[in-house]
Amino acid sequence: MNNPSQHTVISANVHLNVLELGDPQGPCLIMLHGLRDSAWSLLPVAERLLASSEEPGYRILIPELRGHGASDSSDAYALSNFVLDLHRVVQTLNAMPCTLFGHSLGGHIVTRYAAVFPELVARLIVVEGMGPPRMPHEDDPVLSMQRYRGALERQYDRITSQQMTKARSIADLDDVIARLTRNNPRMHPSSVARLAPHMVRQSADGLTWAFDSNASAVFMDSNRAQDKLFWQQITAPVCVVTGVLSYQYWGKQMPAPGFTGQFAEGEMEARLKNFVTHEHHWFEHSGHMVHYDEPERLVQVCLEFLESGEK
Repeated sequence: MNNPSQHTVISANVHLNVLELGDPQGPCLIMLHGLRDSAWSLLPVAERLLASSEEPGYRILIPELRGHGASDSSDAYALSNFVLDLHRVVQTLNAMPCTLFGHSLGGHIVTRYAAVFPELVARLIVVEGMGPPRMPHEDDPVLSMQRYRGALERQYDRITSQQMTKARSIADLDDVIARLTRNNPRMHPSSVARLAPHMVRQSADGLTWAFDSNASAVFMDSNRAQDKLFWQQITAPVCVVTGVLSYQYWGKQMPAPGFTGQFAEGEMEARLKNFVTHEHHWFEHSGHMVHYDEPERLVQVCLEFLESGEK
């Protein structure tokens, strides 16, 4: 399939790069990637959706989040900034009404958007975007402060490291491919090779990751109670996809004594009850990066949801 066309959308002086493919006159699907990922990682899913969908074909927009890829970096990385960026994309590219797809951070963005602008959202697909499992003793105020302190220190270390070294040394594209393969062993080699050039950018210091480490602060002040308030205001039908193997990701990203990264029995179901209407799919062979691990199955689930009548 041909490479997508690209647009620039300006949101509060931040230039956002947006990929577009499909039928310009078709119903619009906007897909948002996650933290430290790339819009180009969603391209294989988008292409399969276009190849498999019934007429009329979709118009698919895939923005690169601020601080990622060819989009500008920023001094502001609150969830509200990302939600406003999405709104500017919707307005500027005349994408109303739209169906929204969001992975991880993208999932948090699209659920908030659907809650705040319900009249603009027809359907919603949330992939690994319901947040991490409950931490041990989450309601203990002393332990909560300790975890918050640890998160602050890790964020400081990331920023300091980036400022001192600009980025982890990357030798060449083969090095990028090797790292992506090591971190995503279930991803098909052809997909890794295609994605690799878009995960880095050329600078005076050589190849660097196309990601601003400051963006990692987006989740510092988010909380479950606030998430629920947004989920409860969503009126559009929702499809939620969860990777059974995502505990491998959560356990590594949120190290804490007694934390396995596993969802407790009934925990996910309790979160899903906050939606007015939803369907949920566990992907047994996927970790957090579902679109890397099981793209064909993800496409099938999305197609069935998009082309079905309202639940």
